[in-house]
Amino acid sequence: MKNTEYIPKICVWELTLKCNMRCIHCGSSAGKSREKELTVDECIPIADNLIKLGCSQITFIGGEVFLYKGWEKIANKFFEAGADVNILTNAFFVGDAQINQIRYAGLSNVGISIDGMEANHDFIRNTRGSFKKALKAIERLNKENIPVAVVTSLIDLNFYDLEKMYDLLVDYQVPLWQIQIINGMGNMAERKDILLSPEKIPLITKFIREKRNEQKIRLYAGDDIGYYDENEMYIRNRPGTICIWSGCQAGLSVVGIDSIGNVKGCESIYSDDFIEGNLREESFEKIWFKKGNFSYNRNFDINQLTGKCFSCDKARFCRGGCRGSNYFSKGTLFENAYCCYNGGEKVNAKCVNCF
Repeated sequence: MKNTEYIPKICVWELTLKCNMRCIHCGSSAGKSREKELTVDECIPIADNLIKLGCSQITFIGGEVFLYKGWEKIANKFFEAGADVNILTNAFFVGDAQINQIRYAGLSNVGISIDGMEANHDFIRNTRGSFKKALKAIERLNKENIPVAVVTSLIDLNFYDLEKMYDLLVDYQVPLWQIQIINGMGNMAERKDILLSPEKIPLITKFIREKRNEQKIRLYAGDDIGYYDENEMYIRNRPGTICIWSGCQAGLSVVGIDSIGNVKGCESIYSDDFIEGNLREESFEKIWFKKGNFSYNRNFDINQLTGKCFSCDKARFCRGGCRGSNYFSKGTLFENAYCCYNGGEKVNAKCVNCF
């Protein structure tokens, strides 16, 4: 394998599992920190290695990032190297100290999780007052001229909040909003009855396209939403461009790191079955280029697809959609339960009063 064949352009790095909330939908079942989480001194050389190999976009997650002492020092390494750096936070802790950390880190934006309107958000987050705290954080960040993004994770419960959320985020002058779905992992492994119904996906792609056309907010679909319905070209791209889903990038241009140094193709494939190595035992470069690692994508064969994905006429482009979504909904990496397309025939959304 040549060192130029795969570049880890995008990294999602879980710094800690320590969290002040116990969200019902948390894929990592965050709360307490893991034993022997990587220290800042251990993380800096890993950051240098990622930068050397071409990492240009880094997102730090938790747990809660603000509970990891020294996160801003790691983030600053990427900022100084010219990478886009952001964090995803529940925004419960945003005060003077955090503002100073954000400025030092050089974040391109602060991603805030908002999962519905107040009643649903507080229920999902298992924390009374968390919705108001998130809005207060947006106000503070706007005042400080620090860019904000909002990430919304959908289950059936909060799906019907999308229209009201759109109006709210526009009012709060949020420039960027990503919508994604929750998979049956972590805290949701035993609560699959409240996962988002697949028939709602075409309604979401329609919603995203329509709201983007209003040009009041940059709205994006997560990698687990789609694929290939009439809205596909308008739900993922940057403004002014057209693009389509071109297959899961885990282990190709995307990588995930957890708080004790395990490396996976993507943090959405939250299972020890997909650990490719540990950074306390091997360098990132060695793990990234090791023969046989990330084989589900690097050695992908269209004949690995199953179910409707196998017979789909877009299979060679789509490659079966999001691996994480597939694994936790179908028990396989190669069949998607949330697709908007069915082998050349559009899947018609049921006529429901969704909004």
